[in-house]
Amino acid sequence: MLDDLQEQACWLLLVFESGLTIRIVNDILVLWCKQLGRTLQDFFAADAQEWSTTCHLKPDIIQKLALAKEKLVAQSFLVEQLQHEHIHLISVLNPAYPSLLKSSLGRSHIPPVLFFMGDLELLARQTIAIIGSRNAGESSLAFTRMVAQYLSQQGANVISGNARGVDRTAYEGATSTSDGYTTLVLPHGIHKLSKTQMRDLQPRIEAGNVLLLSQFHPDAQWVVSRAMERNHVVTGLAQVVIVAESDSKGGTWEGANGALKQGRRVYVRQSDDVTLLPGNGLLLEKGCHPLAWPTSTIADMLAPVLYESNLVCEKQQVASPLPDQLSLLTVANQE
Repeated sequence: MLDDLQEQACWLLLVFESGLTIRIVNDILVLWCKQLGRTLQDFFAADAQEWSTTCHLKPDIIQKLALAKEKLVAQSFLVEQLQHEHIHLISVLNPAYPSLLKSSLGRSHIPPVLFFMGDLELLARQTIAIIGSRNAGESSLAFTRMVAQYLSQQGANVISGNARGVDRTAYEGATSTSDGYTTLVLPHGIHKLSKTQMRDLQPRIEAGNVLLLSQFHPDAQWVVSRAMERNHVVTGLAQVVIVAESDSKGGTWEGANGALKQGRRVYVRQSDDVTLLPGNGLLLEKGCHPLAWPTSTIADMLAPVLYESNLVCEKQQVASPLPDQLSLLTVANQE
C-alpha cells in the first residue's frame, strides 16, 4: 500500500492514464524504481530527455506519458476519494503484494497495482479457486455450492471471479456460514459494483470474511477482454483450481488452461455423462484430476484438494523472502 497520496496518483497516471501496455509499465518500474531506486513522483517530474536516456523510451511512449501527466490533478482527487471509501491500492513493489500471483504471471500480465477492500491477509490462508460457466447447469451449481461451503468450513479462502453462475454460487456457498472466507476478483473497476451488491458485501468485508480485489481502474467498465485478464488473477492467486463446468471454448476453458500453464494443480468435476460437460472431459484428458460427482462423502472427495493446497501454502510460508520485490520482473527484463 502506498501511504503518500501524491505517489498513488502518479501510479494511476502510469498504469491507467498513459495507455501503455502492462509490459512497458513493468519495464519502466524495473529501470526507474528497481535499478535507480526512484519514486514515480520523480519520474513524472522528469523531462522527456531523461525519460529517453534513462528508460530508453520511444517518442510515441514519451508523448503518451506527457499527455498522462496533464491528468495528475484529476487522479489526485480520485486517490482522495478512494481513501475516503476505504479502497486501498497496493503496488507490485510492495512486500505485501501477493507473491503467488507475481510468481505465476509473466511481466506482460503481472498487474502493476491492485485495488482492494478488506483484509489482504486472507490470501495467506489456503486459497482455492472455483471457476465455471456463467450458464452452468443445476448439477454444476449444486456441486459448486457444496464444495465452496465445505472448503470454507475447513478454513480455506474460496476465490471466484464475481460473475453469474458458478462464480456467484461459489460466493454464496463460501459465505453460507458465519466464519467462511472468500475473495472476489472483479472483471471491472471496484466502483462499478452495484449498490445492491455493495450493501451485501460491506458488512462481510468489515467482518474480515470477504476480500474484494480489482486490477482495473476503479471506474473501468466490464468488457470481455477485462474478464479474460481477470481470469489470470483468479487462478494466479490460488494454490489449487477447481473447475465446476466448462465448455470446450470460452472463458472457463481459457482459465483452466491458463491455470495449467501457471503450474496449478487443476481438479475437474467428473460426470458419468461426458456429453453434459464436454470441456470437463477434455480437461481430464489433458491430465487434470477428477472429482467424481455426485458423491456420498464430500470430505473424501475434497481431501486431495485440501492436501495439495496446504502443501503449497506451507511452502509459501517457509520460503525465503525475495531480495527485492521486482526480482522476477528483472529476470524477465534480461531475457
